[in-house]
Amino acid sequence: MLAYILTLGRLVLAAIFACCVASFVNQGQISNTLAVALIVLAIIEELTDIFDGWAARRFGTVSQLGGILDPLVDSLARATIYFAMAHVGWIPHAVPLVMIARDIIVAYTRIANATVGASTSARISGKIKAIIQGGGIPVVIALAAPVVTGALGPDTVHIFRLTAAGILIAITVWSLYDYLRGAWPAIRRMKNL
Repeated sequence: MLAYILTLGRLVLAAIFACCVASFVNQGQISNTLAVALIVLAIIEELTDIFDGWAARRFGTVSQLGGILDPLVDSLARATIYFAMAHVGWIPHAVPLVMIARDIIVAYTRIANATVGASTSARISGKIKAIIQGGGIPVVIALAAPVVTGALGPDTVHIFRLTAAGILIAITVWSLYDYLRGAWPAIRRMKNL
């Protein structure tokens, strides 16, 4: 039960994050206090992704439903947070759009694998992608904090934001490629079924 609460709690935390950004960010500007609060909220949201699996294993509640809910909630929560940040201009909209496209295609690669009895487990590229995307959230928020923007200047902040976006997109596309490559044998087998 605790694992499900932690998993579904990610959606609640992501919604709270998005509401805070929508309510308190004015033309991309925030206070240092709000930046710290959003970073803490994002870290708590990401920690639930670690602890839901631990709780499921610790309390013997590992289930197929949990295995389906976890990546779904990961996708929805991160998309919510990144779209909120894109909405106020902290990150290009391309970042959450690429994330969503990757997650939809990966879901279908898992369906293809399941159809032919191949493994549907997460790949290491998916784990690396999750770490980079999760770690990117506090970085993007920090780049909006007055203490950072004042120290770096707007041009440097813009370069850092574009660099962060490029890294996020590159890692996401790399993970997509890895999943497609892994599912290719299953896809070829389905053609002959």
